[in-house]
Parts: sequence; structure tokens; C-alpha cells
Amino acid sequence: MSPTAPEVTGGVNVEELRRALSGPVLGPDDDGYDAARRCFNALVDRRPSVIARCLGAEDVATALGFARAHELEVAVRGGGHNPAGHCVCDGGLVVDLSLMRQVDVDGDARLARAAGGATWLDFDAATQTHGLVTPGGIVGSTGVCGLTLGGGIGHLTAQHGLTCDSLVGAELVTPDGTIVRASADENRELLWGLRGAGGNFGVATRLEFRLYPLETVVGGTLSFAGNGVLDALRRFRDVVAGAPRELSCQAVISVDELLRPALLVAPCYSGSNGVPEELRELRAGSGLVDDGVRRRTFLEQQRVFDSPYGENRHYWKGHFVRDLPDELIDELLRRIAALGRPPGEILIESLHGAPKDDGAPAGAVGFRGAAFNISAMASWQDSALDQEHIAWARATAAAIEPWSWSGGGYVNYMQADEPIERVRAGFGDETFERLRALKLRYDPTNLLRRNQNVPPG
Repeated sequence: MSPTAPEVTGGVNVEELRRALSGPVLGPDDDGYDAARRCFNALVDRRPSVIARCLGAEDVATALGFARAHELEVAVRGGGHNPAGHCVCDGGLVVDLSLMRQVDVDGDARLARAAGGATWLDFDAATQTHGLVTPGGIVGSTGVCGLTLGGGIGHLTAQHGLTCDSLVGAELVTPDGTIVRASADENRELLWGLRGAGGNFGVATRLEFRLYPLETVVGGTLSFAGNGVLDALRRFRDVVAGAPRELSCQAVISVDELLRPALLVAPCYSGSNGVPEELRELRAGSGLVDDGVRRRTFLEQQRVFDSPYGENRHYWKGHFVRDLPDELIDELLRRIAALGRPPGEILIESLHGAPKDDGAPAGAVGFRGAAFNISAMASWQDSALDQEHIAWARATAAAIEPWSWSGGGYVNYMQADEPIERVRAGFGDETFERLRALKLRYDPTNLLRRNQNVPPG
């Protein structure tokens, strides 16, 4: 490209940003552009004017300054795993952190620092070399920052709480380009907001976590089919109601190729009691067709679930619920039967144990009091089925709503079409107003609005 003919896309001078940024800058005609704009959800297909592949906080500040100067919409990409596709926008600028994947571990202090584009595969591989963990996500390609800022539920939730509970510090670039730090000693209110309110206040370029010793667990999946699914679901509910904090557990309801109900129960036991009674009770359910639960390394446990990146179309919608009575279980089985074909599932995540501790770190998350998070997760590939699958997820969430904890959903699973009333309900009125005041302080123009948005107060 000749210096006298700068590359301009959508009215944006890409060469200007290239000269200012340390990392690569991609326009629509550049090699790698299509891969860089791709996100986890294939339902999302957007074409930004420019993608700034940042290498550090200074690059992020430069990219945000460029966006302000050119009045560009901004999207922020970490792992790109959010089902709403907030990581990419049409015609705007993507602050892409995916090249910033360093994870530094201080084994003696039991602390880890993850850069803004690190995934859980990156994080767990680094911390496990020291025999340490923090409670993270269950799909390795998920971004560390994105999951954390929305709360974080996974294989170690009962043991060590939500992911954001282990967040002890952060480096953030605010929309005006200022690099700020949050910790117990500095900008404590910002740290409170980062524990659950998503990317509303700035671009997280580094997060610091408390770590815990753990190398092996008893985990995997138990598979149930046919008429045994109802009994197994009830056992799952009853077991987690009285489970020790050493046992996290989740369940996934689906239909098999013969359109029969199917159930996966995914325990993760980190105690020293061999095989505890609770696991024996889960295994005793009728209809058990496969037992994959055994002693395994934590890294193996983190690979029990996977979801291909960018291949499937997704629409997720759900509720935190007060409990899981028989009536709700029956309704969930009716709803999965209504889906009528694989893939697609209903995910049930238990919130027993550590999230209920009185001493849990202060944060904006509003769902600690709930018993479970239940999510209708439509997943398909044929675009002709878009409306059918979206309608199923919405109808399933509506069927769950009578048991809802607050009327709101999980920030990390919400789609882009969620009304602000659902976002407010997810936090609660008092917390939402406190977040609006924090938003006014750090992002008064709401530049960072591609998220489950908290508008400035």
C-alpha cells in the first residue's frame, strides 16, 4: 500500500492505527481478518472496520483513543466465547486481546496473573505445573477474563466458590485510556464491580487470582438414558442438597439419536475420602449406561466437556432457581422432548457449598442465594432452523421462570437481545444502582456497551 494511498475501510484510516499500535492491525482485505472476527457462536457473523490485535495495556489505550477519535463502536475480544457475540461488531473497532495469553504463577505466594486474552487451557496448564488451581470454567477455550468478570461457575464451585471470588487484583484500561489497578488496597469499589458485572468499566488486561493446592480429583461423567433419567435427575438434586463442599456437580439433559431423554451427571470430588457415599448414590440411579467417573488429573477433568469453537449456532436463555422440585424436573423433561432432535441441551449447575459462605468476597454477583442455574442451550448448524431453536430456548426459559430466583439470568450466558430489566433483575435493584454509579465514574459515555450493559447512573 503506497504511503500516498492509505488503506481506508468504512471511512477508517487503518494505516493510522497501524503506525500507532505495537501489535498487528487487520482490515477487511487483510489475511487473517476472517479468522480474527470469528467467535464461538456461529450465529454471529459481523464485519468490523478494523481489528486491533493488542500486545499490552498501552496498545489497548491506543486502540480506545483511536475509536474515540473516529467515533467508532467498540467490541472487546478476550476468548471470544460469549454466546451473545459481544466480542465483534459491524463497522466498528475490535480491541482484540487474543495475542495476550501469558500466565505468570507465583507458587510460593499461591498467586497467578493472567493476561487479558488467556484461556482456561493456558491458565490451568501454567498453574498445574505448581500443583495449584483456581475455580474456572469447564471449556478450555473460554477466556479467563470474560468468565471471571461475569461470575464464573465450574468444576470447583462448591470447593472454592465462584471464579470471581478468587479475583484479588486487576489491571484495567478505562475508555479514556487510563491504566488503573484494582485490589483490596486500591480502587476497592472497582474490584467489587469487576466481581460479576462484566466488562462495563474498562478492558481487563491482567487479572490476579488466589490459588489452591489440587492435582487430582475423582470426576468424569455418568450417563443415563430412557426411563432412568427421571430417577437420576432426582438423585442428582437430592445428592447436591446435602453434598460436602468437596463435591461439585452439574447435570446436562438432552435427547439421544433415538429421541429418548438422556442425562449426563458430571461430579468433581476433591476430598480424601476415596469414593464418598454421594458418588455411590449418584451411580445407583436406574438407567446408568456409562460410568466414566474415576480418579484423574485436574487437567483431565477440565477436558471432560468441550464445545467446538465457531462451528455451531447457539442461543442460550435461562434462570437461577430457588430449588429443583419434582414439578420443575418434570417440566424440564417435557421441554427437552419438545426440542425433538440433538444437539441442544438443558444445563443444570449446582451452587451449593462455597458460594454460600458468609465470608465470600464482596462482589456484584446477585445469584449466591440461588440453588441452581438452569440454562436452555439451543445448538444447531443449519441456518434454516434459527427461528425454531431460538423459540425453543425462549419457551423453555419461560417455563422455568415460575421457579426463578430473581427473574434475571447469568451474565455469561445471556444473549444480546436480553432486555435491561433482566440485567437489572440479575443483580438486584440496589446493586444495579451501585453499578450505575461506578459506570458513571469509569465509562460516563458508555463506550463499552457491547456487554450485558449497565448504563451510567
